[in-house]
Amino acid sequence: MTTTIWTIGYGQRPFHDLERDLAELGISMIVDVRARRDDPRTADYDYRRLEELASEAGIGYRWMGSTLGEESPVEIDTAVDNLIAIASALRTVVLCREPEPTLCHRSTVIAPALMARDVSVTHIVPDGATRPHESPLPFDR
Repeated sequence: MTTTIWTIGYGQRPFHDLERDLAELGISMIVDVRARRDDPRTADYDYRRLEELASEAGIGYRWMGSTLGEESPVEIDTAVDNLIAIASALRTVVLCREPEPTLCHRSTVIAPALMARDVSVTHIVPDGATRPHESPLPFDR
């Protein structure tokens, strides 16, 4: 069976809107790949509050921004392997702030690394719909 990892960007959406999309997909783990764990623009996404809200929704939370964040200086291979290990056990979504996946490192860095390891990547877009990752991205063609 192929492992699938979903991605989502919250933008200005409150957590409870995001939670609805995650529940529909049966997501049980959020892996936060923001380089910074705090978002002063959106109170629900301060990592302490996000971890609390996720727990209340029955969803696990793990911050991996130090290794998978947009500004991470760390070699991505080990971090991606760790992400795959999590997703092999739990239905996992990769979370960042940018709602449009093609404008985020979820699509430009993380998804290609996952697909190179035969992991399926599906993006949850702002209206709650899903779409498979395209590689290369449409604007790279």
